[in-house]
Amino acid sequence: MSLINILSMNSKKHIDIFIEGRVNKADFNFYSQIAASRFGINAIYKNGDSRHVDIEAEGKEENIQAFVEYIRNGALKGHIEHFRTENGRFKNIQGFTSLKVHKDKYHSIKRLFSKKVYY
Repeated sequence: MSLINILSMNSKKHIDIFIEGRVNKADFNFYSQIAASRFGINAIYKNGDSRHVDIEAEGKEENIQAFVEYIRNGALKGHIEHFRTENGRFKNIQGFTSLKVHKDKYHSIKRLFSKKVYY
């Protein structure tokens, strides 16, 4: 086995996963955590609102691919309407972290600041 093959086997990858659909009561958090454990993935799970989930995942490339396929085509695939992935910068995520991100509050603030005020 060449040095390039050895290095590529040990290299870690970062991927961002964006899911939209009927995810509110589908328990994507638990499902993602089980998948991360199963495939040796470190991840940050972000539940934005009742329709959006973002996951930052890191691990060996073959494990990342298996994780993505498990999430996309697994038991909860019927709840997914849109599924998108993007490669990202490696952040050295440790373990599995679950966050509640209130996107709708940010949209309200953004609308507030985008209004023009005339004096």
